Amino acid sequence: KGATPPNIFTDFDWVRRNEKALLEQYGECSIIVYREQVIGVGATYDEALEDAERNLPPDIKEVTPIHERLHHRHPFFRVRPKVAK
Repeated sequence: KGATPPNIFTDFDWVRRNEKALLEQYGECSIIVYREQVIGVGATYDEALEDAERNLPPDIKEVTPIHERLHHRHPFFRVRPKVAK
């Protein structure tokens, strides 16, 4: 009891490795992932969760999914002012 389910770490790694493709496929949204598969998508966490519940086969009793918010990462530049002499 209390152990982290084995899919949690691999699912987070999978999302990071596939983030660009997931953004292209789903756009900016919330996704629910289980065993390296997107099982739910929505504009909000609640919508993604409802979608995941609709998509789960009825024989599955318990899943340990992860939630991720897909968004484009905007680069920023550190601006350092020149020292006045």
